[in-house]
Amino acid sequence: MKIGSIPALTLALLGACGAPDPSVPPPRPDIEAVNPDLPAELLAWRDLLPDEDLEVIQNLSEGTANPSIMSLLRNESEVPGQLGTFNVVEDLDGLIVRMPGYILPLDFAEHGASDTFLLLPYHGACVHTPPPPPNQIVYLRSVELIRFGALWEPVWVEGRMEIERVDTDLAATAYSMVVRSVEPYQLR
Repeated sequence: MKIGSIPALTLALLGACGAPDPSVPPPRPDIEAVNPDLPAELLAWRDLLPDEDLEVIQNLSEGTANPSIMSLLRNESEVPGQLGTFNVVEDLDGLIVRMPGYILPLDFAEHGASDTFLLLPYHGACVHTPPPPPNQIVYLRSVELIRFGALWEPVWVEGRMEIERVDTDLAATAYSMVVRSVEPYQLR
């Protein structure tokens, strides 16, 4: 189904599914849609960490961390309890990517839909536990509202990755993404 020239986004989690409800407002014109024909590069959460952050984490796991560990443990965000940096992998800027995670809506429209979310590496982040580091959260924004059901189910998200700091009430992020699709997590 298409709305204008933009493919309809769907999210089928525990029975919530399908095309946007006709009573839901039309797509947002302030966000440029992502071309559905461009192939997506598969990303893992570690791919969002620059080499210097990966090195510190490696040293921690090996027990050889030096005082540079403080660079990862400082609170660069204004969110209480959120530690970590806004260091990013510049090569990701503008790439069409596909990555797994858990969504957390930041606004609620009618009928269980939203157009802004956080993509998180584990369930409960930002709600039940302190948020992950800013470079381990992706702020998602969608051209049209995405319907959602159970937030404890993992999803695949595809879209255009951007290097952008976004501060929300729940967490600060170092990355954002213009979403082109969200679907239940399944192994391919």
